[in-house]
Amino acid sequence: MQGFKPSSEHNLVKESILEAGKLAIKWFRKDPEQWEKDDGSLVSKADIEINDLLNKLLKDKNPEFGWLSEENEDDKSRLNKKITFVVDPLDGTKAFLEGKREFSISVAIVKNGLPISGIVFSPSTDEIFEAEKNKGSWKNNKKVIISNFKKLEKCKMIAFKPMFSHPAWKEPWPKMDIENRNSIAYRMALVASGEYDAMMALNSKNDWDIAAGDLLISESGGIVTLHNNEKIVYNKENTKKPSVIGTNKTIHKKIIKRVKILEL
Repeated sequence: MQGFKPSSEHNLVKESILEAGKLAIKWFRKDPEQWEKDDGSLVSKADIEINDLLNKLLKDKNPEFGWLSEENEDDKSRLNKKITFVVDPLDGTKAFLEGKREFSISVAIVKNGLPISGIVFSPSTDEIFEAEKNKGSWKNNKKVIISNFKKLEKCKMIAFKPMFSHPAWKEPWPKMDIENRNSIAYRMALVASGEYDAMMALNSKNDWDIAAGDLLISESGGIVTLHNNEKIVYNKENTKKPSVIGTNKTIHKKIIKRVKILEL
């Protein structure tokens, strides 16, 4: 089987993300200074240092690319760029600060609104998931494909479990094997690699949470949409998305049937 032949831009992201991973491990379980952002989410000294490192490594080599990161104020200059780096320096900060190994670093290259390169790196488990448009999806240099499990019942779902027993559902969900991970990018990567059958979040996510994971799942043969079955377009003025669903095409139809009526 032919191996993965990445572009030079993808290779630069990969080298940079591996460097950033070393910094994350340096801070992991060392109690970095932390504070609350205006929206109530946590941020730490580790998030900021990783962000600054990635910015330096990526932007210095590609000054003409736009930049969108969770840890930088968005000056909207990216909207005039054909290509933009979309970066989450530490996805799953809460887990990271609690010493749990379910955080990741996520970087996508987005061109004309769609991801063309995506890498999700889990430094504490040493798993690197990567994809480039039309080159397949890879985990630790082995090609991966989406699960071919066909039913919702007994599927391995990676999501927030209480969501499925909410009283508002018209039709109860079948019994599924549900687990969660604090990092949404990591959840998407685990679905792309076939370790889980589906992932779903019915609360708002930002471009940096999901752009790399979107490409990982698409390139492994799956599909990623909003809950109303719309394709996700990135690097728009508003970076918030109301929901995200990623799975194989069969399970996707079954989930959409249940959730498309929701007004999120």
